[in-house]
Amino acid sequence: MKKIFTILFALMLTLAIGCGKSDKTDKTDGKDTKKDEKKTEFVSGFTCKIDGKEFTLPDSICYARKDDKSFTIYAKIDIEKGQYDDFFFFFETQLKTGDFNISKENKPGHVQYRTNKNKPADAEYIQYWSDAGKLTITKVDDKSIEGTFSFTATATDESGAEKKINITDGKLKVKIN
Repeated sequence: MKKIFTILFALMLTLAIGCGKSDKTDKTDGKDTKKDEKKTEFVSGFTCKIDGKEFTLPDSICYARKDDKSFTIYAKIDIEKGQYDDFFFFFETQLKTGDFNISKENKPGHVQYRTNKNKPADAEYIQYWSDAGKLTITKVDDKSIEGTFSFTATATDESGAEKKINITDGKLKVKIN
């Protein structure tokens, strides 16, 4: 009898807790629609906005390398049929926490962004070179680095015309190879 009472009590408690939760539904036009209150949280990899458009890579396609005098960060996404986007950060300084200027003069570093996504797979890629910006390394250990970045970059096409892009809201958390 005690066992049955315990099971019934546990069942009633479970139902009471479950009934107390709101499912955050809206009644719109007579239809129930759930509100998506959770925002996708960045866990690891590489993400940014290129002229306002999302660019995200999982951790498996991004990595960093370091030695005593420099460090690099590389991220590449294969789109389809030989088309791709990639980022290459190069800094001639030791990897540590702090702010690093991104400049044309490569002091202490620069970024290259290459893409051929709007061209046939066998066509040359467009290469953007960083103008100015900042990389902030917030955490470094033996296995990974974390940080934020933003910068502007310029490419020159075959006709000599320049095209600028803005890279904003950049976050990275990548392993060190």
